[in-house]
Amino acid sequence: MTVLNLSFAACGFLGIYHLGAVGALLRHGDKLLGSLRACAGASAGALVAAVMITAPDKLEHCKEFTYRFAESVRGQRFGAVTPGYNFMLTLREEIEEILPSDAHSLASDRLHVSITHSRSGKNHIVSRFTTREELIKVHTPTHETQL
Repeated sequence: MTVLNLSFAACGFLGIYHLGAVGALLRHGDKLLGSLRACAGASAGALVAAVMITAPDKLEHCKEFTYRFAESVRGQRFGAVTPGYNFMLTLREEIEEILPSDAHSLASDRLHVSITHSRSGKNHIVSRFTTREELIKVHTPTHETQL
């Protein structure tokens, strides 16, 4: 049997597209998903890949959150960069709600997250997660948690 790996591109506005593609795969892609070994992604793509690997049953919840989140960001005076608006905190809180308690175990060696250090420009692929918190932090980095 052929082994399949999926990669989801970075780009926040593509997140809802990725969620739709995953929904189609989950509804109609049993044969394809039977060959799936791993998923990869960066930024929004990594979040969608994490949901596909660890919580595919939460896909509709993710779509609903994405629409609400986009509406919230659009409602800010300067969007996501509005002073005092914590875009990443809102995202982190939702990720904590979505990912199951064993997400790090489900994701290890099956989820590959591309992260780039903002200062050095060096890219790393993370695919081992020893705790759920570590998995969450790789998706919601702050200046304290950068590699």
